Amino acid sequence: MLKNLMFLVVFLVPTALDAQEKPNSVEQFVEDIDKKIPQILEDFSIPGAALAIIENGKIVLQKGYGFADIEKGVKVDLQTGFNVGSISKPVAAWGVMKLVHEGKIDLDSPVEKYLTRWHLPASEFDSDEVTIRRLLSHTAGLSLPSVSAGLSYDNLPTIEAWLSGKNDGLGPVEIIREPGTQWEYSGGGFGLLQLIIEEVSGQKFEDFMQSHIIDPLGMTNSSFKIDEEILAQSATPYDRFGKPTDFELFTVQAAAGFQTTLEDFIRFAFASLPQHKDHQKYNSVLPVETVRQMMEPAPNSTIGGWKYGLGYQSVHMNDSRVFIGHSGSNIGWEASFRIDAATQTGFIILTNGGAGGNLCNPMFCALMNWTSTESSVNDCWPMPSIANKLYQIIDEKGMEDIATAYATLKQEQADDYDFSESQLNELGYHYLAKKEYENAVTIFKLNIDAFPYAYNAYDSYAEALLANGDREEAVENYKHSIQLNPENDNGIKVLKRLGESTADIHFKVPIDHLKLLAGEYISTSGTDKKILYAVKNGELLRTYKDRDNTIKLVPISNNEFVYLGRGLYVVFDTRDPNAIILKAPNEGEFKKVN
Repeated sequence: MLKNLMFLVVFLVPTALDAQEKPNSVEQFVEDIDKKIPQILEDFSIPGAALAIIENGKIVLQKGYGFADIEKGVKVDLQTGFNVGSISKPVAAWGVMKLVHEGKIDLDSPVEKYLTRWHLPASEFDSDEVTIRRLLSHTAGLSLPSVSAGLSYDNLPTIEAWLSGKNDGLGPVEIIREPGTQWEYSGGGFGLLQLIIEEVSGQKFEDFMQSHIIDPLGMTNSSFKIDEEILAQSATPYDRFGKPTDFELFTVQAAAGFQTTLEDFIRFAFASLPQHKDHQKYNSVLPVETVRQMMEPAPNSTIGGWKYGLGYQSVHMNDSRVFIGHSGSNIGWEASFRIDAATQTGFIILTNGGAGGNLCNPMFCALMNWTSTESSVNDCWPMPSIANKLYQIIDEKGMEDIATAYATLKQEQADDYDFSESQLNELGYHYLAKKEYENAVTIFKLNIDAFPYAYNAYDSYAEALLANGDREEAVENYKHSIQLNPENDNGIKVLKRLGESTADIHFKVPIDHLKLLAGEYISTSGTDKKILYAVKNGELLRTYKDRDNTIKLVPISNNEFVYLGRGLYVVFDTRDPNAIILKAPNEGEFKKVN
């Protein structure tokens, strides 16, 4: 199962690799980043990037790295064009708020008030509760997180046809949960906002945005309209492994179709900072009070440390820092901008590579580290991907000896690459997307051999087998995936579609035996580490004394368990019921003490 996070927000915290000395000055921070970026581009086959670092409302670095077009030798500069994916949303939100400011749209009126060309389909929910404010903040309860089906269109459907479900299998936009009750990311909701802008303004969305927002903001090389002029200055998009890919176009431009340059987007970033000393210079479009309103979290828009305003995300740290901005991802593009609202310190980064997240996400982590008051921080930068290394080997030598190559690398260079489950999964899906099914099957088989308790690895392997025509083995692996994770909805849906039953595939442990396993375990290696297990509702749970959360364990035999959704395996030695031993390969050996 490919976990497509192109449109989702992941709360990033500095995750430990090695403790690093924290750069104290802006000069040191900029120097460190400037040195790091070329290496990340090389490690992850990201052709190019454009970066701006902002401190106290001033640009301290703006620079292009790598190539806009590798074949032509064109380097990235400040005028290179990039698609920014979902960063299109805060830009589109300015168009909505312009009409709000002019009194043509009311934030809390039902969207149906403004619609004539298309209407929300009937559902169990009240469509009058779908308001403009809720569309902007993703709390309207609408479907379709992504607006991309992964295809380039020769003839794009109309916005009405797209909303109705003529969108390469994504489905129609509809109300799937009660509006206003919780955050539910919806690119489809921004498709509806795009239609409303057209209905209210009487102009095409791209034309309204150009004349009322983009041009007045001084963004002279930016547009939602992808014409020959925009294409001429655009970088070439490249896939996850650095190969050229199609330039994707979108019906729902408001959600994913904005094209801009670093030079232009700096202007938008400053226009998004009401407290900037030159705010009025950069923003002649909206009153400062309106821009402030767009940054304020909307009701019920919280997910983890993230909140959502009117088109903008904000990250709220425990030490009161708040970073406003957005991230964006489309096929061949990754981008991010994050700025501390109080200190006006942050960054903008645009890339033309499908692996650009390996630069954008660590950059945010590095920014959070640098602006933190803590004296010691951890390294944010990822290890080189084993998937990239294997891809290069396959490109040169073919697939025949790839299992041997992988085993050799893992044995001899375990500390040089990221060997995590997701790496092979991404490589397998690269081949699956290209319909190179045998290659995909080979890579996914490597993954289940390397991670024999990871349900997602089996789900992905089954998907490739099914695509390759091996239905029987695909069913077997889908069932094994569900055995490892009974909550694997994707596998359950596929098996149901295939007419296969999922009943009686889960191993049941007698309740008395579960109670025998429950209790407190202490490390046998002399550390003070403890593990606690409890039985609740017939299930074994890992519990914690210092926090409320628990982790469910899924049985694969009476004494063997997998942590739900995590692929971590543990086994209990119960030959002596009075001296039970727990072996957890990721944590060590423990003995039960009570």
